[in-house]
Amino acid sequence: PYKDAGKSRVEYDVDLAKKIKPYNPDLIILAGWMHILSEDFLKYFDNHIINLHPALPNQFDGANAIKRAYEAFKRGEIANTGVMVHKVVPEVDKGQPLLVEEVPILESDTLDDLEERIHSVEHRLIVKGVIEFFRLSESN
Repeated sequence: PYKDAGKSRVEYDVDLAKKIKPYNPDLIILAGWMHILSEDFLKYFDNHIINLHPALPNQFDGANAIKRAYEAFKRGEIANTGVMVHKVVPEVDKGQPLLVEEVPILESDTLDDLEERIHSVEHRLIVKGVIEFFRLSESN
């Protein structure tokens, strides 16, 4: 509806932030959220947003990370991939990693095999990432 009304992504982000802000969340978790949040959204929540990303830091930022890792493996460019939980900053998938776990890619893997293995790591790592976020918050 925002696009149809001629409104920008930033206008959407600000409206979304204003709807969430009254709940005063301790943490916002992006898991499967495929919308890049603008700096205008992020400023409402003062470094209290984390993201689950199916790649290692500085590899395959943005969308389709698993497929791109699989293709890079098939070309012989990488031997494994991974999953990270990181703080969200304006630059896509560049925030401080809270947790990182490598995931092997096997010669026998199909893309579906790799996706399944990565998703099982994601399901475990996101919970640990939330715990790590609050552990670090308490020590600051």
